[in-house]
Amino acid sequence: MKRILLYLIVLLLFCSCAKKPEKILKEAGYEESDIETILSLSEEHRSLFMDGMNEKALKYLRNKAFTENGLDAYLHFDGSFDTDLLMRLVNEDILNDSNLSKLQTLYGSDGFTERNEELYLSMLDEYDDVRSMMEIVNTKRYKPLFSDIESVDMSKGDLILVNKYYQLDRDYIPEDLVDIDPSLGRGSIREKVYEAYLDLLEDANKAGYDLYVVSAFRSYDYQAGLYNKYLGMDPKEVVDTYSARPGHSEHQTGMAMDVTLPGVSLDDFGKTDAAKWLASNCSRYGFIIRYPQDKIDITGYIEEPWHIRYLGKEVAQDVYAHKMTYDEYYACFIQ
Repeated sequence: MKRILLYLIVLLLFCSCAKKPEKILKEAGYEESDIETILSLSEEHRSLFMDGMNEKALKYLRNKAFTENGLDAYLHFDGSFDTDLLMRLVNEDILNDSNLSKLQTLYGSDGFTERNEELYLSMLDEYDDVRSMMEIVNTKRYKPLFSDIESVDMSKGDLILVNKYYQLDRDYIPEDLVDIDPSLGRGSIREKVYEAYLDLLEDANKAGYDLYVVSAFRSYDYQAGLYNKYLGMDPKEVVDTYSARPGHSEHQTGMAMDVTLPGVSLDDFGKTDAAKWLASNCSRYGFIIRYPQDKIDITGYIEEPWHIRYLGKEVAQDVYAHKMTYDEYYACFIQ
């Protein structure tokens, strides 16, 4: 009897001396709200906090998106993304070991746009090259050409996008067209574009290249006649690779020109040193080469080293620096 009594006394003393979990957590530095949440966890997850301050786990615990079911994954992928994004990807059951690298490329790319996030994720498993997938999504190339056509957003001013998915009105004609000096080429162009081109031409001449404008502004009806002429020469699917349908031509904006050297055809211009100079330098004057050879799958047009498009110096240089087509740049930074 005495032994039993002694045992009970020892047990009571032990229990009275043992610290309660609340006290342990408080002494570790957790706030009352933290303690309340920690104590609601399963024993396995509660143990993560019982040996002292667990800063890594605590940042997730304090986030409004916290779920106990996601805690192990939060910690497993910790540091892969910023906290909010990581928790969202875990909570929505998107993130796993097999697609971690793809998701890091996706969310770390300057081509990422929030409005296309759902599409990116839905197509992620279909592509090994995430950046190519993003280009396709951003430029609507996952849709057939000339489908889901939208009107050009004229509120973008000099930065409007005209391509096979965005169409100008039939009656659109820029108000500030000026004639190009006949000694420099033929046609008309918007005044600010002409002024920028004259600056470009001055330096091109100094470099030994006597550029000549062979085509500038084209009205909707003029483009229709040109396109129909080509249809008499080639199948439609071929014509669409080198000629714009009416309303889909950048020339109608008054901000695009085709240039070459006197006596040199457009087809041969790309072989000249002048074309190389133009590609390397035109952005300094506010122009870009609109249809580069390595982006045919994005623009839908064959390479046109002679076709320059005015965007203004700042944007043109940024497009050049990003090594993007204007279709991609518009989707990422303008739209």
